[in-house]
Amino acid sequence: MVKLSKPSSPCLAVIIALAVTAAAVTADDPKGDVKGEQTLVGTWKVVSAKYGGKEVKWPEGTTTVKHVTPTQFMWATYDKDGKVLQAVAGPYTLKGEDYAEIPEYGVGAVFEKVKGKTLTFKCKVEGNKWYHTGKLNSGMTIEEVWERVEKK
Repeated sequence: MVKLSKPSSPCLAVIIALAVTAAAVTADDPKGDVKGEQTLVGTWKVVSAKYGGKEVKWPEGTTTVKHVTPTQFMWATYDKDGKVLQAVAGPYTLKGEDYAEIPEYGVGAVFEKVKGKTLTFKCKVEGNKWYHTGKLNSGMTIEEVWERVEKK
């Protein structure tokens, strides 16, 4: 049994809870295209994004990663010091190129806007890139390019 020390911040506690919850989910409940899901399973880092048609430039040292299991997703944005700024997680479905996330837990202003809403996207994976486009319920368009994080 691994003994965890007390988290140093509420954000860290939430991230640990997100990771444990995602890891505890089994793949006994297929939710779509198994072959496609296997293509998405892993860790991804956002390399470019446009929100509302405008390209995003994050502050130096800011990173956003997405972890995908066979049934759950979790993304987190953290700063150069490793402090989590925002995070969103929950189940997802994939059928062909139709990808949908349902944020159930997270932290930050973005989570408050999307909690419990089904977010639908078109997606495709080409090589080590994941192209992700869609429109939020608010009408804002999202165009993201994620790159698979390879083992070092």
